[in-house]
Amino acid sequence: MSDAMVTARMPKAKKAAGNQVLEKMGGNASQLINDVYDYLIAHGSSPCERSESSADQLTHDRISDALASIDAMCLPRENRFATMDDDAIKRERLARRGLLEE
Repeated sequence: MSDAMVTARMPKAKKAAGNQVLEKMGGNASQLINDVYDYLIAHGSSPCERSESSADQLTHDRISDALASIDAMCLPRENRFATMDDDAIKRERLARRGLLEE
């Protein structure tokens, strides 16, 4: 199966800040987008679905539920690194990219 490209527009500062967070988590934008699409397919809705009215209408409970859903999508990837120190994480990431000789 061939891959397809997904394109989104956002401010450069937001992209850079988001990429820094993803990097710390050991992931990247492509993995996050794939996780979100997997969630959409499995649940038929967005983990942070907004109502038709203003975003100000979101209740504290709906925001908490959306954040919990997003956190749940990331747990398997985060747990993989939970027992590793920074050097081990870096080595694993370099090895995964084929940049580390054993």
